[in-house]
Amino acid sequence: MLSKKTNHADIIGYCCMRFPVSDLKKSVDFYCNVLGYELNSADYQFGEAHVALKNGNGPGIFLMETKPEDVTHLKFVFPRSFWITDSARQVTMVEMLTNDLLALHERIKQAGAHIDKEPVFTDDFGYFTFYDPDGHYIRAVEERGVFFDLKQRMSSTLQRDLTEHENQLLWGLCEKASVEQQKFLASIISEIRGS
Repeated sequence: MLSKKTNHADIIGYCCMRFPVSDLKKSVDFYCNVLGYELNSADYQFGEAHVALKNGNGPGIFLMETKPEDVTHLKFVFPRSFWITDSARQVTMVEMLTNDLLALHERIKQAGAHIDKEPVFTDDFGYFTFYDPDGHYIRAVEERGVFFDLKQRMSSTLQRDLTEHENQLLWGLCEKASVEQQKFLASIISEIRGS
């Protein structure tokens, strides 16, 4: 048990993610031109580039040029057992949100990336999985259902994308709300839009 003096320190977010890549310029091209990231900085001589979402949400990604023999690839098995790991028990899987799953799927397909699982849709979300040029396993997710609808309405009303914090608050409300409460939330947002 932590003492009262130290138990207030929590992880409050993500500052960045770091991906080893074998060809920095090729990976920058994939993340920026195919996935839609923005290049913040690049030092090709040092072998590192920083890419970030254009809307400023979420952590940035540092692409770090690494010799292929220094990278251990991991295999993802679904639905059971979830992970096959290397001897150090390390695992990598990234889930990225998109506003148009099918359009992103088509763009990734046109870029020649390996698509592992074709798009699947449920009432609440859609997803597909693919590999980047270095074999990083990525799932693209499009949120749907009440949360997705409310998020779209709020973004339209505010005339901007919701911040990560606002998304989390809205998700928390929708997750805990009954169907009647979700309808009530939607009606309030509709009234706000109308005024």
